[in-house]
Amino acid sequence: MAAKVQRADSPAAKERPARRVRQRRGLRTEQAILDATLKSLAARGIHATSLDSIAAEVGVAKSSILWHFGSKEGLLLRVAERTFEEVGRTRARDIMSLPTVAERSQAVWRQYAETLNTRPALRRVILYLIFESSEGRPELRDRLQRLYRSMRELFAAGMREIVDDPAQSLGLATLAIATLDGLFLQWLLEPEALDLKALQRQVRALAEGARAFHAAASARKP
Repeated sequence: MAAKVQRADSPAAKERPARRVRQRRGLRTEQAILDATLKSLAARGIHATSLDSIAAEVGVAKSSILWHFGSKEGLLLRVAERTFEEVGRTRARDIMSLPTVAERSQAVWRQYAETLNTRPALRRVILYLIFESSEGRPELRDRLQRLYRSMRELFAAGMREIVDDPAQSLGLATLAIATLDGLFLQWLLEPEALDLKALQRQVRALAEGARAFHAAASARKP
């Protein structure tokens, strides 16, 4: 049976350009909402960032935000996901291109310290959402799990030069992320008690010890 050719002046053909315009407009609105949310988080914090204030900032109805993101928590999670995607496309790629694990670990630490000093609201958002997801929000929990899974895979990829076993590299990645999360909690409670430069030196010493151990173990293999 010959394929049915749709006339250029048919209602369906006329609808396609209008649908593309609506899609582009929707993407621009979504981007504007995310940008306004990030700005509000930095200026006001999580609890003072409301859907009403973001709607007023962007110039849309509150219902538009709910249509795009479902809830305040869904909006905050999308902000965190977008930030991770941007890091994965740019800074993570640059870090992974560095020739040695030592250089990569130092670059990761610099990125972490920069986030604490300039964009701490992003890490606060993740903690807030984790606690929210423990209160019976399975869809939120599922997306957070996917986000952390992506982070572990990214960290593990940077360790495979010195750790051949994929399970071991993933375990070390989990430990590294848990360490950074724990440091952030302490920084939130008592920022002046954390000397990030001193901690970086200690992390570097641990990394050098791990590389020496791995080299010695590899040399003993028959």
